[in-house]
Parts: sequence; structure tokens; C-alpha cells
Amino acid sequence: MLSILKKKSILYVEDDPEIQANIAEYLDNFFAKIYLASNGLEALEQYKKYRPDVLILDINLPNIDGLSVAKEIRQHDQAIKIIMLTAYTEKDKLLKATELKLTKYLTKPVPPKVFKETLHVLAEELKCNPSQFLSLRDNYIWDKEQETLSYHDHQVDLTEKEFRLLKLFITHKSSVINYEKITMALWEDSFNRDISIDSIKNQVSHLRKKLPEGCIDSVYGEGYILK
Repeated sequence: MLSILKKKSILYVEDDPEIQANIAEYLDNFFAKIYLASNGLEALEQYKKYRPDVLILDINLPNIDGLSVAKEIRQHDQAIKIIMLTAYTEKDKLLKATELKLTKYLTKPVPPKVFKETLHVLAEELKCNPSQFLSLRDNYIWDKEQETLSYHDHQVDLTEKEFRLLKLFITHKSSVINYEKITMALWEDSFNRDISIDSIKNQVSHLRKKLPEGCIDSVYGEGYILK
């Protein structure tokens, strides 16, 4: 079950350098990529830059506390898995944490067995709920829930046809999309009039300018593919 974590990235936020180093070394056994932050502000910056699948953070952080970091992220990301680590056990903090859809709320120091059990729970949740974000390369991110394209955390403006075309490519990612499918997706009245190949090429050209270079390939005589 834990093998699913090998395809995931994690952001670990801890202001104690020794604890951070020890847990980061442990997490490196399970995750494909680990990002680190030492305070709340840095945590938000790292989240926006890398869009990790999992977030582990302490409540008591410099600049911005962990609960505020989680709340900020939850406002526009319901998919990321959040594990909260804290030395606190006050009821008011626990009550606030329940509103954040946490995978786990763990009190430090966390016994190794409990940490391992938490990773199993995390893997099960990730298996059932795929990531909200799709990376198109070069820091271009497609948000599956919001259906928006962003570049370095700035939304890319798309026309109606560009949006429809990109959504078609993403739905059939790594598959060749023929001219007929593109025509039906972009022109609602395509049954009543002829749409030229040049018109299709023109729309693909417009979209290409808003995506990473080489993201859309032509397949001679068939159509296009999103790589």
C-alpha cells in the first residue's frame, strides 16, 4: 500500500532544525519528492510553487501558525492531504483543526509505530482520491476541480474555445485527438456547417502559445496529442 507514496510529493514544515532533519530523512524512504519549510510564510510559498500532494506541518510555527497555513490552503485546495503535528492538546486547537479536513492530528513526540500507521492511512486516502492538480511541465498546473490553468501561481486567461480544447486534451491525455473530436468540442453547430482543417489548426496554434513549448504535438493525418 505504501508504494503509492513513491509517486507523491510532500511538504514538511517544522521550525526545529534537528527534528526537521530526522523526520525528513525518514520521509525520504517513502515519497518521490520532499520539500521543506521552517515557518508559516515559507510553507505557503513552497505550497504555491510546488503544489505537493501531502502537507505535514506543526501548529506552532514562526510568522504564521500551522492552523492558519492549513486554513489558507484549504480555501482553494480540498484535495491535498494534511497531517498536523503539535505538542499542544488544548481543546480549542483540536476543535479548529477538525474544520480543516485533516488526515491525522498527531501529538509530538510521535511514536514511530503511530507515524507508520499514519502513512498507511494517508496512502489509502490518496488511492481513493487522486490529486487535484495536473502538472503539464515547466510550472504549468491544471486545477481539476476549478478547471483553471496557472503558471507560477498566476491564472492563464483562456478564451472559450481554448478552454474547451485544453479540457479535451487533458481528458484524453497522451491519446491522439482526431480532427472530428476537436471540431465537435469547439463548434456546437459543426453538424450544420463544414469546419476546415485550417480553422482547427488555428485554434490549436492559439492554445499552443499559452502552454509549454512542445506540449502539443501534431500527428500527421490524424490530429494532435497532449504530452
